Amino acid sequence: MTNTRIPLILILMFLLVACGSGGGSGSGDSNGSAGSSQVEESLERLSDEDFNALTEEDKLGVSNKVMGALFKGVAPDEFFDLGVGVAALALQTDENYVAKIENDLSKAVNETRYRDLIKQKYEFDEKQEPIQYQLALLYEVPLSKNYFELWMAYQLTNTILFSPAVELDTVAYEDAQRIFERLVTMIRKSDTIREIVYAHMISQENWRRFRSPEDNTREMMEIFLKRFNDAEVPLAAQACKNWSLEEQDDEYRLIIGNEKNTEPVQILETTVVECTEFYRAVADHADLIPTVASKLVDIFFYGYLPEDKAAIVNDIVEDDPATFNDIFQNILFSKEFLLNVERPKQFEEVFFSLTDRLDWYANKSFFKNLNRVTGSSNFPSLNNMKQAAMIYKLGRQASVPLDTLSFAFYHKAVREKLLVDRKGNPDNDNDGGWQDSFINVSLVQDEFIDYLFLTVLSRNASEQELDELNAIIVDRGFNRDDRKMQQTIIVLDYLSRLSELYHTRPFEKEVQ
Repeated sequence: MTNTRIPLILILMFLLVACGSGGGSGSGDSNGSAGSSQVEESLERLSDEDFNALTEEDKLGVSNKVMGALFKGVAPDEFFDLGVGVAALALQTDENYVAKIENDLSKAVNETRYRDLIKQKYEFDEKQEPIQYQLALLYEVPLSKNYFELWMAYQLTNTILFSPAVELDTVAYEDAQRIFERLVTMIRKSDTIREIVYAHMISQENWRRFRSPEDNTREMMEIFLKRFNDAEVPLAAQACKNWSLEEQDDEYRLIIGNEKNTEPVQILETTVVECTEFYRAVADHADLIPTVASKLVDIFFYGYLPEDKAAIVNDIVEDDPATFNDIFQNILFSKEFLLNVERPKQFEEVFFSLTDRLDWYANKSFFKNLNRVTGSSNFPSLNNMKQAAMIYKLGRQASVPLDTLSFAFYHKAVREKLLVDRKGNPDNDNDGGWQDSFINVSLVQDEFIDYLFLTVLSRNASEQELDELNAIIVDRGFNRDDRKMQQTIIVLDYLSRLSELYHTRPFEKEVQ
């Protein structure tokens, strides 16, 4: 047996990213896990009975599925009693952990403490800080009511609904911060979806994205109502004829002139005269809530057939959601999402969920580099992955870019910036990586490898995987119990190549 064994295995496992389960290009939205003619589960919450019907591994997997969607994670030592080993997993508690997660989202924390901590720990690009800061905030603030509000605002600013569109020359980086903070403020006031949409539509930030009465009004009807009626555009533009975007002092400003429209316009099944009345008609329209819900369903149920997504949207609308909290919680804690969804994960779902589980430490420039629009073409930034935050005019695509180059940067970030990056100097803020506390467990040999698998994939290693990895560890001379660090690097390097790391997976109830 020679050291050529590990490169061969790693190359083969890397190929699984392209050909493994769910590892397609992401170019289509009709070949996902729910390729049936109807959704299999309801949007009801996962009951205690449903949770208890899962295997012990799958209980951790389901918990990490919702936590991953929230960019957080559950480590095995939080979930299982590792003192009895991992051969027969023993839960720390019999409670429904998914219900616990939902309950944690109702508990407030001192957010100011974490904002102050960010100022001390991290450095940002002077110009691009408004699109980099939010990632540090999501990393530092623990799961809580505050966190859920920040997470919802971040999700929304990455959709076509509220994207700041920083890539446009009429948009300033500060616009991203203003949109994000306005969403957070209004969500925290329990403002309705309609109120939030209206406030956004009349804002200067929205007009910097869609710049003329014709363009802006057309996009508002298309984006928020799925209404594609060219005949209505001149009528809407007439109502908004005194609104314009003009360049002043090297920036673009929304100007509302005195020459208001005075002629009543029949549009959106109502009569409007002035521009604010048009925006109010959009916000109050019956199609607004179904359209907003459909944009979010497209993301979280990517790959479902159109008729299945329509059924899910109908279920959401039937609950008469008033706030974004209502829609997001209906999606995240539904049986359909938790048990059946199989789709590519956004970068944050993989990376930030793992940072929670591996006790990872971010170096002071990490978030500056992660969402830098310009900079090194070699750094695995969100921009290089084509998953940049708050950048695109039409927001992120529902499909995660999995073309060769985009995924190469995605994999590079997960592997090199996290899984095989150990923090060697605890006193150096420039040194990031997982910390030794992550592997400070009493487990050894096969059980230690299983622990690493549980941490990253929420499952134990297969017998074949144990045999292959142990052979590599022996080849390298790292089979002693005091060589856990080296064993960890080998195992995590392997795990970085598995397609299942980058996709959510369905779960089945345990057969009694």
